[in-house]
Amino acid sequence: MAVQEEFNNILTIAVKEFNEYIKSKRFIMIGILYTVMALAILGITIMSLNYERSIGALSGFQPSQVLGTMDLLNIILVLLAVIITADTISGERKDRTIYQLLSKPVERSTVIMGKFFGCLGVVSFFYAAGSIIAYVLTAVAAGMVPSGTDVLNAVLVIVFMVILFAVYVALGILISTVTKNPLISILGGIIAWVALFFSDTIGTVIGSLSMAGQNMIMLGDTFSQYPIYAKLLIWIDPISHDIVSPLLSGTAYKSGLPLWGNVVILLAFTGILLLIANELFSWQDI
Repeated sequence: MAVQEEFNNILTIAVKEFNEYIKSKRFIMIGILYTVMALAILGITIMSLNYERSIGALSGFQPSQVLGTMDLLNIILVLLAVIITADTISGERKDRTIYQLLSKPVERSTVIMGKFFGCLGVVSFFYAAGSIIAYVLTAVAAGMVPSGTDVLNAVLVIVFMVILFAVYVALGILISTVTKNPLISILGGIIAWVALFFSDTIGTVIGSLSMAGQNMIMLGDTFSQYPIYAKLLIWIDPISHDIVSPLLSGTAYKSGLPLWGNVVILLAFTGILLLIANELFSWQDI
């Protein structure tokens, strides 16, 4: 009974967070920005399809031609995930609505999880809606009907992207629990996003330099030849575990890990960040 009540409280907070956000000016601004970027990529994809058709190279509908190209937006979407989430709790502190929320018979962990799922729903809505629209429009432009396998892979891409977004939403929640000013929270989220991105970049550079003196031509998977410290720097960045392009095109995973390994690491990242956020929030004197 207690578990059911806890679940209902989490769901109530999540729905409230989602509804409030989609009615906000920030949602409209971010929605317009994402729509413009998605339409630009969709246009490039359709032009590519038309060119391949004109030279007789288009043999069938390829979902990687739209979802794989939209994968370029992932680095922007994860930044939006942090920005959307980073002021969830600090914003309530500033508006002093946090006192009203905590005066209700709910655990602080319930507040953390409710806000996590609400914000994750917002980010997932952006990606899923954009991807589905782009997928359908590309199919219509190509004049082709995707196969069952194509549709299944497209659904899997959306599901796994939600898992990736969850890490950055949890990161935003954590930042929001340790800051009191919404602007500082958002700035902290951007700094964290940049730090993760550069960790991946530095790891790749170190790995490449470590192989430069081997005086040999490296073919195929070179990641496995990187030193462990270079791999760790790359693995720290959640987006290095991106599986969209490999899932659609069958190429090797950038992280050097199998599909299940990438998923496990992303889920572990999310769980650890939420656990830390919950502990910090529980100990705070509000």
